[in-house]
Amino acid sequence: MILEEDLDAAVEAGVIDRAQAIRIAHLARLRLASSPASPGAESPSRPDPDDERFRLIGGFNDVFVTIGVGLLAAAVLGLSSVLGFGQVFALTSLLVSWGLAEWFSRRMRLALPSIALALMFAASGGFLGVVAIGLVAGDGFSGARADGWGYLGAGLGTVLAAALHHWRFRVPIDGAIGGLGGLAIAAGLIERASPGFVGGHLYPLALAAGLAIFLAAMRLDLSDPLRRTRRSDVAFWLHLLAAPLIVHPVTQAAIGDVGRMGTAAAGATLAVFALLALVALVIDRRALIVSGLSYAGIAVAHLISRGVSGDLHLPLTLLGLAVVVLALSAGWRSLRRLLLPRVPLGGLRAKLPPAEPA
Repeated sequence: MILEEDLDAAVEAGVIDRAQAIRIAHLARLRLASSPASPGAESPSRPDPDDERFRLIGGFNDVFVTIGVGLLAAAVLGLSSVLGFGQVFALTSLLVSWGLAEWFSRRMRLALPSIALALMFAASGGFLGVVAIGLVAGDGFSGARADGWGYLGAGLGTVLAAALHHWRFRVPIDGAIGGLGGLAIAAGLIERASPGFVGGHLYPLALAAGLAIFLAAMRLDLSDPLRRTRRSDVAFWLHLLAAPLIVHPVTQAAIGDVGRMGTAAAGATLAVFALLALVALVIDRRALIVSGLSYAGIAVAHLISRGVSGDLHLPLTLLGLAVVVLALSAGWRSLRRLLLPRVPLGGLRAKLPPAEPA
């Protein structure tokens, strides 16, 4: 395995540039992951799919560049709101984010700035889509807000921007951005066919959308059980998008009005959370658990408040959630090792991440 110190020294000596160093390190990690274990090698040094790894920050320069991208996006948004000409500023933001991505995403391979630039590019594309379809609607920007036109414009612009961005830069979050745009397109088509239907059936539609995105993420996961390819990174972001769309409708159906939660509803909420945790352990993705924590916290707080007076129930609730999260984190691999053989998965078991390091 090439040491990071060797690559840093090569960069400082001018032998290679930073982008080449990042690509060499990535190639070395892939080769180590795919090579058979050498005698005496320590297993913790090998990539483990249970870690659910994805690269976010390679160094503080990533944070520094992302701050700059955020300031740029805020400046463009502020100028457009003060001076008007939102279409011009959106087009400028689209072009600038593309140009910056050519350097920071394609050349330097900085993960966090690439995510920020992908979001900036897609947001600009979505706004321009609203403007464009507003012209089709015949009433400019205000016409795009009515009868589902706004959803359609924003969705089409976002999907096209995400597809174009992914074609050029291969940033994993582009898949989730495109999925979000697809949801906006579906909402627009439904509103065009039946105005008010989306608002009246929000939770069932959100659940259906979340399950569709979850299945897309699982298809990518099942094609890469050891999580060594870019497909796993794309699936990670799709799971993050799908989780709240699944968790919130299911939990709302179980408890109804959160403000009027009773003991039975609290128990049902914790049962739903346990089921979500079971699914998360089987597929080895933690997004479902994270999305369900808020509801689990409300349920635990209600149960504790029935037996504890004063202001103790809030810190006790936080303590209980902390114990659950830390226990799951510490025992994740052991729980999967215990659970997977006992769940009737059939041939699906071979396509899931193994409970033991590969």
